[in-house]
Amino acid sequence: MKFTKTDFQNAENGVLHIDEWIAVEENDFLRHSQVKSIPEVHITGTLQFDQSSLVFSDLELDGVMIVPDSITLEDLEVTFDTTSQSTYSFDPVNQDDDEIIVVKKDTIDLNPEILQAVIYEAPMNITRCPRSEYPKGDGWQVLSDQDPKEETIDPRWEKLNEFKLDDN
Repeated sequence: MKFTKTDFQNAENGVLHIDEWIAVEENDFLRHSQVKSIPEVHITGTLQFDQSSLVFSDLELDGVMIVPDSITLEDLEVTFDTTSQSTYSFDPVNQDDDEIIVVKKDTIDLNPEILQAVIYEAPMNITRCPRSEYPKGDGWQVLSDQDPKEETIDPRWEKLNEFKLDDN
């Protein structure tokens, strides 16, 4: 989704309303994230131009992303609902203003903002596999942080229990 400075100058009161559906199957952003694909994203919101050089985005995003199951690596569909706000500038800005995105060739590309907002919503760990079906083998098994923990003494320290210490 790209918008030029001319689009904002021609818009009523400098406001563009967005109501779009997009899908992202392969992208450089996705290669370095937990998200495999984003089959559908509904983007609504506004882009407001201040009539000089700044554009303020206020977006709402909802849709579905595909992430791998943390245990079985099967594809899982995860729904998300998030918001994103960014500030863009058609003119160069001070280095102190690292929150402002300077656009090139008078064209604002919203795709990086959208992908970043969706990737932030990706779960760190997710599984649909019941605990009884977690993988296990000879002398090992996958544990959950929700499993009860057994108090065991490290065998290297167990010998110390034989010593009687006088606490008086």
